[in-house]
Amino acid sequence: MPKRPDDLVYAVDDRPPAGRLAFLGLQYAILLSVYLILVVIVARAAGASDGQAATLVSLGLIAAAIATTIQAWRGRFFGSGYLAPPVYSAIYFGPALLAAKAGGLPAVAGMTIFAALVEIVLSRFIERLRIIFQPTIAGLTVLVVGLQLGLVGIGHALDTPGETLPDFRWHVATALLTLAACIGLSIWGRGVVKLTSTLLGLLFGVVVALVGGVIGPSVLATVGGAPWLALPDLSILSYSFDLTLVPAFLAAAVAATVRTIGVVTTCQRINDAEWKRPDMENVVRGVTGDGLGCLAAGLLGVPGMSSAPSMVGVSSATGATSRIIAFATAAILLLFAFTPKISAAIIALPLEVAGAVLVFTASFMVVGGIQIIASRGIDLRSGVAISIALFVGLLTRVRPDYFERLPEFLRVFTDEMLVASLSVAILSTLIFRIGIRRTDALQWDAAGRTQDEFSAFLATEAKAWKVDADIVTRATQAVAEIATRLQEGHYVREPVAIDASYDNLRLDVTLRYRGQPLQFATAARGQEQAHEEASAVTGLAGFLHGAVADHASVITHGEEVTIRLGFDT
Repeated sequence: MPKRPDDLVYAVDDRPPAGRLAFLGLQYAILLSVYLILVVIVARAAGASDGQAATLVSLGLIAAAIATTIQAWRGRFFGSGYLAPPVYSAIYFGPALLAAKAGGLPAVAGMTIFAALVEIVLSRFIERLRIIFQPTIAGLTVLVVGLQLGLVGIGHALDTPGETLPDFRWHVATALLTLAACIGLSIWGRGVVKLTSTLLGLLFGVVVALVGGVIGPSVLATVGGAPWLALPDLSILSYSFDLTLVPAFLAAAVAATVRTIGVVTTCQRINDAEWKRPDMENVVRGVTGDGLGCLAAGLLGVPGMSSAPSMVGVSSATGATSRIIAFATAAILLLFAFTPKISAAIIALPLEVAGAVLVFTASFMVVGGIQIIASRGIDLRSGVAISIALFVGLLTRVRPDYFERLPEFLRVFTDEMLVASLSVAILSTLIFRIGIRRTDALQWDAAGRTQDEFSAFLATEAKAWKVDADIVTRATQAVAEIATRLQEGHYVREPVAIDASYDNLRLDVTLRYRGQPLQFATAARGQEQAHEEASAVTGLAGFLHGAVADHASVITHGEEVTIRLGFDT
């Protein structure tokens, strides 16, 4: 049972008073609405009219309300049960632009549905695909997405019309001052101001655009003339599937899965004062919920969404992590969706302001990606894999003509920077895992100072293998518990052999001895036993799983007893 942290004002299951609940819900709804800029840019890339773009914004708000509700839901198969509202993510932005240019809005919708289904399927195999979801590849994914978003943002911020016109300086000033405001508030701001620097910087940019005439009277008239209440036009919805876009959206689905794993784990940590390790069942439900939210976006014709670390950061800073806030946020988003004036205001946002905000957001993604890569340390294998993958990804933007000579089946992996980088990173990582496992052995007498001897042995190997201190501590505790029971019960007839091995994903410890198996009678009543020691073996495995090991198995052959422990990194 999670222990409530003292610094939380409203914990995950608390219900804030109605007034504060409405205010907190409005705060998240406004913050989430900022990311609708991406929907507008994709709509323009698809050649949509202002009316169609306004409809997409309304549909995007509905999809966001659905996705926010799903993630806060505490279901058996989906929903993390945390306040983790998803946003229109940079992860899907690049692929959505490709789809918009290749097949218009139908391709965006159809391929988003495909990506959502991929993420839902991946959620069921998170444990088995740990090689893909390790920090180096996850960090590279975030880094590349940040680079892509930054390039798009710079293009929108500086690609201003009328370089020879007298007011051109205001266009450049609007972009630069918006970016400066975001950066300044992020560096020197405190508390909620720091965490909402993107929103506050955007509002400042709008003010500058109004003063400089970048937002003209005609734009204001359009926003003012939009109705306060109307239903979205669902006739624009249509779907198509483009096989050539599969790699791009497949990579985006993998990236969204990685990001959601991190967000849900952060939510667990914030809401539990005694948090030690991720609850993987909850993570799986969270990733499934994220995929369902993305599916809702695709069905409503808008680009994909993914859980946002920034939103979780706001909840942590304010001390309000109640999942009830998510339902209030969803209700306000639905209200926004049926208010065309809000959609018109978002569409009227100058590209100079939007581009500056994208550059600011991208800078944090680049830094975040580097931090994730370095979180577990970088050895030669992972360093080479990341470097080559990044070089190939950049090459797709610097020299796209180079890849035109490749066979058609390979070119689909080089049309998009994220796809190229992620493909090379995964392939390189798999190749470099050849010979990666390191093994050493120790023999000790059960009557001796087992724990001290094993601790020294494992500490020496861990330093050479770069194993996390937490993993070493858990392994030492598990072996010490077994050793104590072996000594007290006189189960061992000769020295015990210990093998320790590590492959950057898991630390395996194997104990072999001749004697009697440890007795832990926990077999279920009426359960058929495979051999005379099955009850003890079942009990021991259950004990080890319940203690500190992630994986445990016990095998007996006569007097030969083998205990295997696995500790995930």
